[in-house]
This record gives sequence, structure tokens and C-alpha cells, in this order.
Amino acid sequence: MTKRTGLIAVAAAGILWGLSEVFLGDVFYRFHIQMRAASLSAIGMMLLIISRYVSDRPGSSIAAALIAGALRCLVPKLYICHFLAIALEGCVFDASWTALRAGHRSSLGRAWLSAVIATYVGFLAFGLLGAHAFGFGRWVEAGAGGILAWTLRSGTFASVLLVGLVPVSAFIARHLIRKWVAARTSSLHA
Repeated sequence: MTKRTGLIAVAAAGILWGLSEVFLGDVFYRFHIQMRAASLSAIGMMLLIISRYVSDRPGSSIAAALIAGALRCLVPKLYICHFLAIALEGCVFDASWTALRAGHRSSLGRAWLSAVIATYVGFLAFGLLGAHAFGFGRWVEAGAGGILAWTLRSGTFASVLLVGLVPVSAFIARHLIRKWVAARTSSLHA
């Protein structure tokens, strides 16, 4: 893929993830949907996987997460801990994807593992930041044990969702690549 295509993939992943955090998050909150953070994280990881399959460049997942986190902060109540947790998820995903060489091998298992590692770390970071850096009552009251229990519960739910979303991500990425290659080939022959 070209550098331009890679930039488009990163921007699209970040924008879609950020918008899902804002709009789906609002819907989930209004209707008291359980495990909303896990569902939103799974969607974010799905978008990062698509982006990395389309353009497998180290650092691109961090860039997409920064875009998503910035968009998440545009909602009426600015919570910097959301931005930091999303950015950390992107950073950990980027590092684990690169270390596992998930894109080089096009391995669904490695893609899933990268997303799962990032999800657990993101939840733990969010809880710890909420308690210790920002002093949010819910997290302070929960303490380390409550934060760890929430992390395990939410991370496990997101991991189960990702079992289905990772193959869907790979399918979407392959479809996008075929479309871009076909469009590029037809423009060269025109």
C-alpha cells in the first residue's frame, strides 16, 4: 500500500474509533448497557486491526489512538483519563502487534492476542488513573482489588467479543485492499 493509503487507514481508524466512543458510548450509557467499556474497546481494537492489516507500519496504531482519544475528549465532559487510556491502548497494541509480527504473518491469533493485551492494559490503566491520578470516587472506593476485578471482567468480555471481531477485521481489510488495488490498477491502465 502507498503512504497515502496508510495515512487514510490510520485517520479513518482513529476517527471511527473516536466517534464510536462518543456516540455509541452515549447510547450505551443512556440505555444502561452492561459492559459498555468492553464493547467500545473491542470496536476500537477491531478498527486498529483493520488499519494495521491495510498498512502495517509501526507507530500507526498510536497515531490512530491519539486521534480517537482527542475525539473522545470533545464530548461535553472532558475526561483526560479517557484520552490517556485510549492512547495507552493504542501504544500497547502497536508494541504487541510489532513484537508479535502479526501483520507479517497475517495471523488471526496474533492479531487477537495483540488486541487482548492492549485491552487489558487499557482497562487497568483507566482504573488506576481514575483512582490515583484523578481521584474519582468510584475508583478510589473500589481500591486496587476492585480495579483489578473490573479489569479482568471487562478485559475478558472484550476478549470474547474479539474472537468474532478479529476475523471480521481481516475480511474487511482484505476487501479494502482488493478495492484499492483494483482502483489503482484501473487508473494506471486508463
